[in-house]
Amino acid sequence: MLQGCYETLPLQQGPAPATVSVQLVMNDKGRLAVADKLGGSVDRVEGVVTAQNADTYTISVTDVYQLNGNAAKWEHESVTISKDGVEGYKIHRFNQARTVVLAASVTAALVLFVVTAGIKATGSSATSGPPGSTGQTGPSH
Repeated sequence: MLQGCYETLPLQQGPAPATVSVQLVMNDKGRLAVADKLGGSVDRVEGVVTAQNADTYTISVTDVYQLNGNAAKWEHESVTISKDGVEGYKIHRFNQARTVVLAASVTAALVLFVVTAGIKATGSSATSGPPGSTGQTGPSH
């Protein structure tokens, strides 16, 4: 559900921002260069860029996504990646509007569930006869 609170912007070129989470999108040359550090078939490397110069990015890695769809969590290990091994970057950011919609939807579903469960729990069973009787008939003595 937390994914609903975030969005990934389209591929961008130029210097990557250093204050937000980015996904560096690897090209074939980059995949080969980082294979020994990050594993084979790396599609994207996510984290915060901690340093960059004309030739490299140094990124505090939080996630590594592979071409086959697998992903691995990382604990902010610092990795240096050559800029010529990167197609570009995507900004991965918090989206307040999506979060509000998600929270409202979850709240509405929860209220609907509680109201529906409450109606079912307060249902009455029918008995025959006057109030206070057990509904059984038979000979009186």
